[in-house]
Amino acid sequence: MKTKLSIFLMLICFTSFFSQEITGSWKGELNFQGSKLPLIFNIKKDKEGYTSTADSPLQQVKDIPVDKTVFEKNKLTLEISSIGGIYTGMLEGKKITGTFSQNGISLPLILEPSIEKGNYAAKNETLQLPQNLNESIKRIDDFISYLEKNNAEAGEVSLFKNGKEIYKRNFGQQNLPSSSEKHSAFQIGSVTKTMTASMIFKLIEKKQLNLYDKLSKFFPEVPNAEKITISQMLNHTSGLGDYVQGKDDIMWLINKSDDKKIMAHIKEQGSVFEPSTDKRYSNTGYYLLTKILEKVTKKTYAENLKETFTTPLQLNNFYTASQNPANVYLPYDFIGKWISKKDFDFNNVVGVGDIATDPTTLNIIINHIFEGEIVSQASLSEMMPKGNDNFGKGIITVPFFSKKYYGHSGGTYGTNSLMVYNPEDKISFSYSLNADRIGANNFAIGVLSLLYNKEYEYPKLNNEKIPASDLQKYTGEYSSKEIPLGLKIFIEDDSLFAQGTNQPEFPLEYVEKDQFKSDNAGAKIIFTPEKKQLTLIQNGNSLIFDKK
Repeated sequence: MKTKLSIFLMLICFTSFFSQEITGSWKGELNFQGSKLPLIFNIKKDKEGYTSTADSPLQQVKDIPVDKTVFEKNKLTLEISSIGGIYTGMLEGKKITGTFSQNGISLPLILEPSIEKGNYAAKNETLQLPQNLNESIKRIDDFISYLEKNNAEAGEVSLFKNGKEIYKRNFGQQNLPSSSEKHSAFQIGSVTKTMTASMIFKLIEKKQLNLYDKLSKFFPEVPNAEKITISQMLNHTSGLGDYVQGKDDIMWLINKSDDKKIMAHIKEQGSVFEPSTDKRYSNTGYYLLTKILEKVTKKTYAENLKETFTTPLQLNNFYTASQNPANVYLPYDFIGKWISKKDFDFNNVVGVGDIATDPTTLNIIINHIFEGEIVSQASLSEMMPKGNDNFGKGIITVPFFSKKYYGHSGGTYGTNSLMVYNPEDKISFSYSLNADRIGANNFAIGVLSLLYNKEYEYPKLNNEKIPASDLQKYTGEYSSKEIPLGLKIFIEDDSLFAQGTNQPEFPLEYVEKDQFKSDNAGAKIIFTPEKKQLTLIQNGNSLIFDKK
C-alpha cells in the first residue's frame, strides 16, 4: 500500500543548447523522507550509442543493468526495468539536474562526476553482530528514550534473536492527545502482503492454484487478464495499475467504498505496461489476489488468516478489517503539535494493507515463515527476491550495509511499519510508528546502527514553540531567479508551512533563529528577513528566493 505522500520541491534547471561529454561515472543521492540513498551511474559510449550500469552502494548492489541510455541535446534518460526506475536530467557544465521516478514517486536527483567508480565503498564495511547483545540493547533503549523525551516518535519496537524476543518497548504514546491502555495494535499497511502471498502459496502447495494460472480464469473483465499470471501479480510485473490512487481524489479510499466501485476503477486504470516487460508496485495485483484466495477457498480473508496464522501460531492480537478492532492506536502528524491523522477505511484494502497487530506478533510470523512452518521451504525460496531484484513474491529485500534483511515494509496515511528477518544472524526486527517526526527509515537506521555497534548520531530535535506573531515576518510569496518555481510561506494553526507551485503544502519545523526544516521533504529553509529573502537547501543545493 502507498506510504505517506512524499512531499518535496522539484528543482528545475535551465540548459544550454550544446552537447557536452556524458561518459564516466556520475554520483548523486536520493533523499526520501529524510533518508539518503546514494546512486552511481556508469556511462560508456560505443559505436551503437551509450550503455550504462547503476550501483547502489548502501544496498551493496553493483552493475545493475540500465536497459536504455539516451543522451541527446544535453538531456539524459536512463531506464532500469528491473526496479521500475526512470531518470531524466539535463546536463549543464559538470552537473546533471533531474528527476528519478519509481513506483509512482518522483524525487529530485542531481548527479556530479564521481572520481572513482564505487567511491562509497568506505561506507560498506562488513558488519558483525556483537557477541554481547546486552550492550546493543542498552544503546537502542537509550536512543528510544531520547526520541520519547523529545516528543519525536510514538510506536512500538520488537527484536528477536534465534526465535525469542530479546527487546520490546512501547514508547511515546503518553505524548499524544489520545493515549489509552486499551490500545495494543497498529495498522501495518503493506506488511499484510506477506500474509496474503503466503496464503496464495499454501493454495499452490495444495495444487488448488498454479503460479501460471491466468487472471482471466477469475476476472476476465480486467484489462490484459488473459496475459497476466498469478506469479506476475505476486512480484509486481503484471502491468496493473494502483487502485489505491484515485483519479480525481488521490486519497479516495479514506472514505467508504465497495468492490463494485473498486473494480470499476481498476478497469478504468487499465494496463500500464505489458506483463513481465517492466516492474511497478501494484496494490491492484494484491487486491485481486485476495479475491482469488477467497474464490478458491470459498472462505473470507479473515477465515483464511485464522486458518493459516491466528490459530496455529496462537496469535491473540491479530486482526483483519472485517473484525473491526477497537484497540488500534490512532495515527498523528506533527504540525507544531500532534494532530490526529485521517487514515484509510481499511475495508477498502483487505489483503492489501488492512491487518492490525503489534511488532512482537510480526516477529513471531516472520520467524515461522523462515522456519518453514507457514509455507514449505520450496515455496519460501520462490517467494524470495532473486539476484539484484529487491522485490520477490510477497517478500522484499531490506538491505543495511553488508546485511540483507527480508520481509516487508508497510505504510498507511498515518502509520509506518516494518517486519524483517536476517537469516545470517537469525535476527528479526519489527516496528510500528503511529507518530513520526524523524522519518521511519531514519528510525530503522538508528536501531540497526546501534544493534551492530556502528557510529550513529542522534537526530537533532528542537521543541521550542515560536509564537505565530513572530512567524509573520517570514510569510509571503517568494520566487527565484535560478528556477521557475514559486514558494509560498504561510501560517496555519499557529505553525509555519511551505508550498511550492502546484505542490502539496508541508509544515516547517523550527531549528534555530530564522532556520526551519522539513525532514519529510529533506529541506531546510534559512530566512533573511532584513533582505526579504530565504535560502532553500535541498539535495545538496542552495537556492535563493526573493519575497515579492
